[in-house]
Amino acid sequence: MAHPYSTQRSSPRALAVCPISVTFESCEAHGIVRDISAGGIFFYSSSKPPLHANISFSLRLKGKNITGTGEVVRVEQPAPGSAIGIAIKISSYNEAAV
Repeated sequence: MAHPYSTQRSSPRALAVCPISVTFESCEAHGIVRDISAGGIFFYSSSKPPLHANISFSLRLKGKNITGTGEVVRVEQPAPGSAIGIAIKISSYNEAAV
């Protein structure tokens, strides 16, 4: 079965499992990345940012620190108490070797 959002992606995503720290509306939260591309990130967290919120993020992937900003474009919580899935569209990012 195809992912329901697959046709909305502008860049191919790669599976990735790494920690992510995010900041939105003066809140700091942590989560786990599920997949990433040059245009977006999907991650799970226990915090629920509002749809269309501006978000700052920081993660370490393949020996690089990646920081950037984006917009929350989707928030999923299939069941009460479950992890919250968050999709962000990346506006800008920077990479630095660790």
